Amino acid sequence: MKRPLCQLIAVLFAGGYLLALGGCGKTADPDTATSKQDGPGVAYFSPHPGETWKYKVQKEIPIELRLSEADAALRPQRTDTAHLITFEQVRTCTGEREIEALGKTLTTIAISENGKVMGEELYQLGSEGILSWGWIPANVKDGEAHLLEEGVTIATPDMQPGQTWEWLGRDPGNPFLFRVIERGMVTVPAGTFQATRIQITSEKISPHPVTGNDHVTYLKRSLWFAEEVGVIKEDIVYYGEQHVRVKQHSELVHWVLPSGEPPSKKVMVNTDGTAPGAPEAEEPFAP
Repeated sequence: MKRPLCQLIAVLFAGGYLLALGGCGKTADPDTATSKQDGPGVAYFSPHPGETWKYKVQKEIPIELRLSEADAALRPQRTDTAHLITFEQVRTCTGEREIEALGKTLTTIAISENGKVMGEELYQLGSEGILSWGWIPANVKDGEAHLLEEGVTIATPDMQPGQTWEWLGRDPGNPFLFRVIERGMVTVPAGTFQATRIQITSEKISPHPVTGNDHVTYLKRSLWFAEEVGVIKEDIVYYGEQHVRVKQHSELVHWVLPSGEPPSKKVMVNTDGTAPGAPEAEEPFAP
């Protein structure tokens, strides 16, 4: 099942490809923005309570791999080469909450998939960008959640193609590399936006579950960020040395601003000429 942005960042390498919570560190190019989020100016991403993003997610798993119970419950379609799974993810800003374990007041975004509540992402937001502090699953209390010891910079307003930074997991020899790939106009079902593509890559060496020999698994993830909107598109590829294990693609299909909140002038209009977030008749999601 698709893991939300902050969950993937916060727990990559804890098991297969989830980021370890202990012994984390970050290095960056000199021009990379710092993790401080309390500077002056307009925030790069500042969602309002009640703001909602709906995504259509399509997941492809090779036919030879066994499906998890969660994936099988999503009624996958079967082709000659893969299981195809389609579902809806909804992210809703629930405002700000003080997280005692971190001693910080953070913006919380609730996640649900096909109507099932998964948990909340925790973000520190400001004029210098988006900082992730972890993920609280729906069945875990705030004080029992395994949050990050240091926030991860996900995106900054001044990021430029070619800019890079690293985040270290439990094994410093296998860092996560963040790279700004490109900026440009991107069209998704929710509209057309000026967006920046960030690619996250990593590799892990671990014993093969059958042979016991060391083998390498890789993660390549691309996120398209639109200023003041958030993630509008995402691609994830998880693969071994010889073949792809999982491919996943998601796109923003509906973006709803709270009543009375006009879209920013920086946000592009939809392809039908209306402003993103404008009221419209909702169509039921069909997997």
